[in-house]
Amino acid sequence: MQISATELKQKTHLLNRIEEEDIIVTKHSKPFAVIIEYEKYRKLQAELGEKENRRKIEALESLGAYRLGGKDFAQIKSEMET
Repeated sequence: MQISATELKQKTHLLNRIEEEDIIVTKHSKPFAVIIEYEKYRKLQAELGEKENRRKIEALESLGAYRLGGKDFAQIKSEMET
């Protein structure tokens, strides 16, 4: 659903539809905000965190084996996976 910021202020009951669909709020005909269900937001955040962790692991693997703060890379990686 796409609505203007003014409409949203006037028709707050539309926020009840968040579980059914995402709401895109526009201001002066340009995207201003996206309103999504909280659980969907948490899932997106978790996916982003996983991607960031994978990216860091790939960067460390590309550097080869070395020691980090008393632990080697294999130990750190195994702790992240558990």
